[in-house]
Amino acid sequence: MNMLDRIKKRTFEGFKDFVLNMETTTTSSRQQILMAGILEDPIFMTYIMKNVRSFEDFFNLPSDEIDKVVRSQEQILAMLAKCLFGLPSDQIQAYQPIIPNHMSKLKDELSYLKEVPASEKEGARKFILQVIRKLQMEERIQGFPWILPESDVFHPRVYSEGKCQIHFDSGILAAEGEILKGRRHKIWKHYYDTGKIMAEGEYSDGLKSGAWVFYFANGKIKSQGKYKTDEKQGQWTDWDRAGVQTQSEYNEGVKKS
Repeated sequence: MNMLDRIKKRTFEGFKDFVLNMETTTTSSRQQILMAGILEDPIFMTYIMKNVRSFEDFFNLPSDEIDKVVRSQEQILAMLAKCLFGLPSDQIQAYQPIIPNHMSKLKDELSYLKEVPASEKEGARKFILQVIRKLQMEERIQGFPWILPESDVFHPRVYSEGKCQIHFDSGILAAEGEILKGRRHKIWKHYYDTGKIMAEGEYSDGLKSGAWVFYFANGKIKSQGKYKTDEKQGQWTDWDRAGVQTQSEYNEGVKKS
């Protein structure tokens, strides 16, 4: 069973849990999950990413809900201070109308901080997101509105044999290739919702096999290498957005140290 099949079986409950997990996982893990999910079902993953929130969305909540979040746990202001640490004072002061009842204490919390490592700041951002979602699930605040897919998105998609095209709701092509005995076969191309190429490679009996290339949204190559029965195999080459190249060796999907 594929990753998304297990989630879809739980329909909207599984959908929401998956969104919450995506919000609190590490950036690198999120990218890996996102890439795997888009190749598996781009329509479903488009809805997932429409619902994934970041810490910055906290300040888009109504002021009365922000106040409830801050009052819900004593350590929220300390965590908020870690998130805002390093910003110019005028940017911090701009939050005065949003959290007027807590600005003085927030400034006190900021004054105690001398250094906040990136990992600690990331942890604080995740903590606040988790608190918001908990209050939302408990219906103590409205929180972030859900953008839920139609129920048929959770049902297994059956494609006709031969040439196949999958489209986003917008009508833009999401993926194209060939279906053989109900499974993806030979070369497939996957696209961003902008229409730009995202990945291309070969499937055998529905599993990634052979050479694959992944692209950034600007069209530059992101990574390339080979798969064997859906697992990375051998040498893979990666590029960051600045064009810096790194190489990694994989054995049955496990990266060698």
